[in-house]
Amino acid sequence: MKHILIITYTLCFFCFACKKDKTAPVVPTLVNLCDSINPVSFANDIEIILNANSCYACHSSISPIFSDYSSVFAVKDDILKSIQHDPSYRPMPENAAKLPDSLINKVQCWIESGAPNN
Repeated sequence: MKHILIITYTLCFFCFACKKDKTAPVVPTLVNLCDSINPVSFANDIEIILNANSCYACHSSISPIFSDYSSVFAVKDDILKSIQHDPSYRPMPENAAKLPDSLINKVQCWIESGAPNN
């Protein structure tokens, strides 16, 4: 009887103790948001967003002043936080709905790509 228990135990051990899964674990791929957006241009994208949402109109006389690439570049991170409605920043555009995520993403990608003057 002892031998039968030992053999049974040994068989169970080999059958169930070391089971290997031969399939690789599924690892979700990280998608970089900016990879899915065509290269963002200051002249063709960012200025249009700023003009269309009255940023240049309001900030031609209200600080920070936006007049050209240099003035926008100087406060690019503040602009992004404001249009994202970050709680530590004043939400922009003022007294208007939050910009669509697609436009916010363009601004973010422009900044992440070095905020080129193109």
